Amino acid sequence: MDIRQQKQYENFLEPRRQEISNFLWISKHWDPKIAFKQGSRRPTPASHKEAVLQSPRIQELLNELSRQQNIPKSQLEKQIRTILDEIGYDRKMKVVRWLGLALTKICMKVLSGLYINTAKVQEIKSVMGNCPVIFVPSHRSYGDFILMAYLTFTYDVEIPAVAAGMDFHGMWGMGTVLRDTGAFFMRRSYNDDSLYWTTFKEYVFQLVTKADVPIEFFLEGTRSRSNKSLPPKFGLLSMILKALFLSQVPDILFVPISINYDRILEENLFTYELLGVPKPKETTSGFFKSLKIIKEHFGDIFIHVDEAISAKKYFEGKIQRTSHNVGPIHQQDMTEEEKNLIPQFANEIVHRQQKNNVLTVFNLIALVINNNYANERVSFTLDELTKQVMWMKQILETLGCFIHTTNLEKSIKDSFIIHSNLIRLDSKNKVCLISNEVTQEKISPLKLKGHALSDKTMTYSVPFIMLQIYVNPSLHYFVDVAILAIILNKGSSLIKDELFQTYYFLRSLFAKEFIIFTSLMGMEFETAVNNGINFGVIECTDSGCHYQLGSNNKLTEFLLNALEPFQLSYFITFSVLQGASLLTDEKTILANVQQVVENAISINKEFIHPYCLNLDTLTNCLSTLCSMNIMKKSRRDNKNMYSGNSEKLREICERFEIYIPNCHMRKTTVLNLTLQNKL
Repeated sequence: MDIRQQKQYENFLEPRRQEISNFLWISKHWDPKIAFKQGSRRPTPASHKEAVLQSPRIQELLNELSRQQNIPKSQLEKQIRTILDEIGYDRKMKVVRWLGLALTKICMKVLSGLYINTAKVQEIKSVMGNCPVIFVPSHRSYGDFILMAYLTFTYDVEIPAVAAGMDFHGMWGMGTVLRDTGAFFMRRSYNDDSLYWTTFKEYVFQLVTKADVPIEFFLEGTRSRSNKSLPPKFGLLSMILKALFLSQVPDILFVPISINYDRILEENLFTYELLGVPKPKETTSGFFKSLKIIKEHFGDIFIHVDEAISAKKYFEGKIQRTSHNVGPIHQQDMTEEEKNLIPQFANEIVHRQQKNNVLTVFNLIALVINNNYANERVSFTLDELTKQVMWMKQILETLGCFIHTTNLEKSIKDSFIIHSNLIRLDSKNKVCLISNEVTQEKISPLKLKGHALSDKTMTYSVPFIMLQIYVNPSLHYFVDVAILAIILNKGSSLIKDELFQTYYFLRSLFAKEFIIFTSLMGMEFETAVNNGINFGVIECTDSGCHYQLGSNNKLTEFLLNALEPFQLSYFITFSVLQGASLLTDEKTILANVQQVVENAISINKEFIHPYCLNLDTLTNCLSTLCSMNIMKKSRRDNKNMYSGNSEKLREICERFEIYIPNCHMRKTTVLNLTLQNKL
């Protein structure tokens, strides 16, 4: 049986290929299923804005500000209306239909398939109508927003109101188009503007309690440049859940959605951003330039819709909603107990997104090529690649991963076509990474996020960074086993409690890198131990009392190689921080770490993965140190500043150092000390 049928995936682009006229389809009578039935008369985008203005919370704020600032209330109301016009979504079906037609034409040209687990979509539809429905997709591309609208239109579900950043609002023409298709806009920074902040929160509250359309937002807050799950943001999620905690809705259904790309539209842009090149401003002209993608091929896209999570059931027994029965609702806020439960709920959604990832064969190819380069084996044939991909496929499927392929050899050949910008076969049928010479435009050092890397370094690093983007989605499947391999690779034998304590330390250190729910760490450890034993990476001695490295050297080597770039990045960051001044700005720290790595790469005596240059990992490291109270982050002169506890930094560096491969450890430490002396 076709594996897509086993997983009930349907290519919902295929009917568009077969029909006589896409225009007839996009012009169809559309009677969508609404999320939350509000009565006989449907609310409108305009009625939502008016309801916000007339709400008790906003009226009280206007009265208070009018007294404090001696400004007529009518003048403040005009400001509120201006804010609501900036925020509020709209819905114009003519715009939706014309965009849908254009998207259909583009998708049929650049994609092989657009797959979704249709049965689950129909199941979600069947339970809609009685409470708010929140779609929570993973965020790997700007395409996520467009695909969700296309999906809901195709399956006759009301197109959601989508939280979008102000970057899009400022795009001439495009901001209006996005608003007309359901986008509502939020500023990333409020600058203590209580009028805006209160208005926005009230607008979200109004959408949750009084709208009949679904709401869509990205829990990660921004696109993941690394193609891994990012730590969730809690702001918008808290605003949505507040309506449930205050008993203003009977329930809220959250629908986790995983969107996976065979080839990411922004792969080139993300690669340069990870290396520190500033993101270009979103502009309409830039959007039209990006349409050149229609000349390329992007393979398949998979959208996996998960079971809806009932927030009422999730929080049942954990909170006391009766605590909000005293006093007017608009003066109520969430309790500290309720606020403390929100991160757990957010992690549950991220966990669901990760669990339902769909990997393509190119993700396996990227893993294999990455591992070969880490072993300094840069020459291997297509037959060798195919055997290693088959081996990797068996391992990942054992770990619960779903890999989209019906014919492995054909999928490998297709990958060379889809990713012809990154990999190719030479005249001897050997697999090669494609490296194009990079000549950078002059960018002001003030705009760079880190060190000004040389053209030589950029030319060498870009293909490796891009390749790693396709390695990353698979890492969460075996990160826990890999950490056990790192611990036991020292050659020592540990009792289970000792192994867990070290696992807990390293797993916590990488918590921003590979998202984990802290309360599940014990269970994840047990699963990792069992998997490690089954794979032969770990073995028990003395009647199961002690654990040591197993005999599966091939898999152990692969696991160690997979996490080595992250280990080195963190270790070099620790070393740089120890030599930094008492108070250092973020850009200086990032630039110094990148310079150390660039120097290490330039020596070229042994392979150091250029992914150590990526700024996402370095900022994750800083964030982790802050959460562990080893560093403190502050804001000064529009810069992120860090101060550290030198004693704690030294301790964590010494504790972490023993798990760094010796050859790299010596090299990076010497280079780091040399750099510090120069500075």
